[in-house]
Amino acid sequence: MGIIRSIFLLILMVLFAGCRNNNVTISGVVSNSGGRQLYLKEVKPGFLMAKDSVIPDIDGSFSFRTDAPIPTYYMLSFSDKNFLTILVDKGEKVEVTLNGDSLSYHPVVKGSEGSSLLLSFQEKHEVLIEELSALTKCYYDSINSTRLPVIMDSLDRKAAMLVADFKTYATGYLVENINSMSAIFLLNQQSVPGMTLFDPLKDSDLFFRVDSSLYARYPESDLVIDFHDFTSGLRARQRRDDGSKGIITIGSVVPEIALPNPAGDTIRLSSTRGSVVLLDFWASWCPPCRDENPNLVAAYSTFHNRGFKIYQVSLDMKAEDWTEAISKDKTGRWIHVSDLRYKDSEVIKTYGLSSIPYNYLLDQDGKVIGINLRGEELQKKLADLFTTN
Repeated sequence: MGIIRSIFLLILMVLFAGCRNNNVTISGVVSNSGGRQLYLKEVKPGFLMAKDSVIPDIDGSFSFRTDAPIPTYYMLSFSDKNFLTILVDKGEKVEVTLNGDSLSYHPVVKGSEGSSLLLSFQEKHEVLIEELSALTKCYYDSINSTRLPVIMDSLDRKAAMLVADFKTYATGYLVENINSMSAIFLLNQQSVPGMTLFDPLKDSDLFFRVDSSLYARYPESDLVIDFHDFTSGLRARQRRDDGSKGIITIGSVVPEIALPNPAGDTIRLSSTRGSVVLLDFWASWCPPCRDENPNLVAAYSTFHNRGFKIYQVSLDMKAEDWTEAISKDKTGRWIHVSDLRYKDSEVIKTYGLSSIPYNYLLDQDGKVIGINLRGEELQKKLADLFTTN
């Protein structure tokens, strides 16, 4: 019996040791916390899962304990606009020093290899933003100069060179860390607001390499599964494009869409025939989409009375997220539809979508007259159309 009891205790010790190895502690000090609630949320595909919250002590100290059997993204936040994303792995004891006014402003993170990779990249990215801001300042300083066209051309070339050099650096950094979960973060970064660093179609080989690496290592990760599904759709689109030389091109009549609006009424895309229509694909969780919404509001305000409509299809999965974004972005004047099926939405398969935001400008007969027009480019196209007509 003594031997059996000893073996049983040894098994328990091994099991408990295994549980402890999955534990993660995230602690530190945040200045200027002001008695606010600090939240810990796990990053899931398309949403954030609340894990815990604390009010930092009077000296700003706080501590969280959670489980991370595999590398996991967490967000420390005071609000939706004041947060820091970290990447932690099992057994790590993460220590952070933060500024409560802006949690992402020069944070100090120790004890987390994945977070160090993210922060190192972000530091390089901040240098790019500073350099581009300097060029922007030069433009405004020269706005009254008679040499402005020449200056603008020079600034554009310098900006393009800076972005190209940064992408070269980012590609090398990504390949160097392709076995790390940080690769998913890197693939979704923007060089400047509204401009993705890596394009799924142009840089598809890079997406496929990351998928092959991470899906083999972390097949149980929700984020990796979601990314794998995305790249599977990307592969399928490439196969279709190779066979058809592009599914939807200028002059094509787009496939029908019939989905419910927030009130539950089914609205058909074909019901907009007779108007110039922007068919726009977006989601509340997509920062570039949200950044583009003010441009759509401006275009709609200018051209709606002349026959312009917007039919906006959301790839959200929660109705409350969808409707809240519509309200916040003040986009409620046009048509909104969604099946709230996220990556399983039928429109992804029908239209071969691999990224959002994405849009098609349709004429009165539903034929494509523009693809992925944004900002000033959309405004100019609409101005040309309605001036001509």
